[in-house]
Amino acid sequence: MSEPRTAAYPPPALRRVLADKLSITRNNSKRSMISKVILLACLSLFGAIAIAAPLAAHGGSNNRLPVTARGAVGDGVTLNTKAIQAAIDGVAATGGGTVVFPPGEFLSGALFLKPGVNVELLAGAILKGSSNFVDYPTLTNARFEGHFEDRVAALLNVAKSDHFRLTGPGLIDGNGAAYWKMPSPLGRPRLCAIRDSRDVVVSGVCFSNSPTWNLHLYNCRRTIVKDCRFEITPGSAGPSTDGIDIDSSQYILVTGCYFSVNDDCVCLKGNRYDGLNQQPASPPVRNVRVQNCTFARGMGALTLGTEAQGIRNAELKNSVVRGRMPLLRIKFRPDTANQDYRHVRVSNIQLEGNAGTIVGVEPGHGTKVPSPKAPISHASGISLQNISGTFGSFGSLSGGAIATMSDITLRNIHVTVARNAELNTNGVVGLKIEDVVVQMK
Repeated sequence: MSEPRTAAYPPPALRRVLADKLSITRNNSKRSMISKVILLACLSLFGAIAIAAPLAAHGGSNNRLPVTARGAVGDGVTLNTKAIQAAIDGVAATGGGTVVFPPGEFLSGALFLKPGVNVELLAGAILKGSSNFVDYPTLTNARFEGHFEDRVAALLNVAKSDHFRLTGPGLIDGNGAAYWKMPSPLGRPRLCAIRDSRDVVVSGVCFSNSPTWNLHLYNCRRTIVKDCRFEITPGSAGPSTDGIDIDSSQYILVTGCYFSVNDDCVCLKGNRYDGLNQQPASPPVRNVRVQNCTFARGMGALTLGTEAQGIRNAELKNSVVRGRMPLLRIKFRPDTANQDYRHVRVSNIQLEGNAGTIVGVEPGHGTKVPSPKAPISHASGISLQNISGTFGSFGSLSGGAIATMSDITLRNIHVTVARNAELNTNGVVGLKIEDVVVQMK
């Protein structure tokens, strides 16, 4: 079956720019094989025609330093922040390479990666966040929820680090239960925040019990998140434990991941125009694909918003949704004018369970105080097709008073629902329904 296409990405001119920026070479046999895979995946994902050779990898990639070589102790008790940071700084000073966590439980506060430094967690390795709030310094101009503010650092902080690699199969444990009931004006630590970086790979890592968001990508391009797990302890609260937040980023591939969290699993975010230190120059969200994933728990498998000024060309495909969540969750904020979501495709989905909603639109999410004379927001070019299985209800496509919904396609949907087979389509313009069968249990 051919994939649905709404536009050619990237266009020819952008392909040439990407080729230049990817530093393609023909005669460097020492480039890592994973770089070849990344280049092929990123460019073929968005319609590139020809691949010449691998993209640039970190300099000094053969330089590997165990954190134990700088005095870190994996006993689950010793606070290793200084020792691990010394390992990071030492690798950076020698031209770059990889900081390696061997088997053991390494307790740490906030860590700050340097350009050229990768992180590898071997099997049996656990990087565990400190339960002491003072071990996470406050950052100025930190990105969160669509604007910049003073906020505590993440456990892993990565900035301006092109070609960064975070690889498993080890585990990052945020010690979240120590923070989930803790009120703080500076927020709770995220597990990993990566910003302003290109050609990033996060592969094979288990993210567990984050105090808040697990993996936050801000202003990143050509990034792959592959074969990772995002989960909290079953039965625990874990508020705002988003799996992956894709914030003002482009050309992002999420593949083969597992989600069991207590908020949105994959969330597309961007600017929020409510007077909170606006950043109009922040890039929009573009060209995101989520595929071959399992969604076991959360508040949305693929979520658009809360804060997002513009989203273009997003896709969720070939996945299983089991949890009590919307398959597609669309959020609009009354205080964020002109939100515009276009070309969103959901296809080849197996639904399992009796609680979820196939599609949900929330026209008043995030605030109960609408901005005066706020222009209407929009969602268009939305398609859901090739969906089967059992679920809770069909849901809603109505944008209410603050959003228009247009050019919506529902095709080849055969599902059985436990609660409500009706779909609210009030105000939808250009609704196309083909071969949709929804039965009640």
